[in-house]
Amino acid sequence: MKKQERVFFVQKNHEGDFETESIWCTRVDNGFQIDNIPIVAKRISLGDIITAEYDNDDKVYYFDDFVSVSGNTTVRLFFKDACLMENVRQILNKFGCESEVLVQRKIVAVNIPQNVEYKNIKHFLDKGENENKWVYEESCLCHEY
Repeated sequence: MKKQERVFFVQKNHEGDFETESIWCTRVDNGFQIDNIPIVAKRISLGDIITAEYDNDDKVYYFDDFVSVSGNTTVRLFFKDACLMENVRQILNKFGCESEVLVQRKIVAVNIPQNVEYKNIKHFLDKGENENKWVYEESCLCHEY
């Protein structure tokens, strides 16, 4: 089994504040492969390969650059009602998408694999947003529609 490491992503949010997310990665020959769905970090998806720099003071790795992208898309849904989250995750799973949850902030992060058609998923996301069930953002869009 390959060794997993946490890599920290530090980015500015829409309010101008810095947010940090630690993401599990597996060491590969040319860097680190993303092993979980990013919830806060933008412009990165499950399966992407990155480089990271080790900080001797903090004793952690920090994101440096991309080596290659997986072609997967990451979408984040921001819910008004947390009670809807599990049902929506089950529906997205039927589309072939994995998801992760940040319950405290009512966020579901969704991985849409490269080989899954995005059009029907986007229609589902738009419908829920139009019904005020959630707001969503395509935090790393690799699909066309």
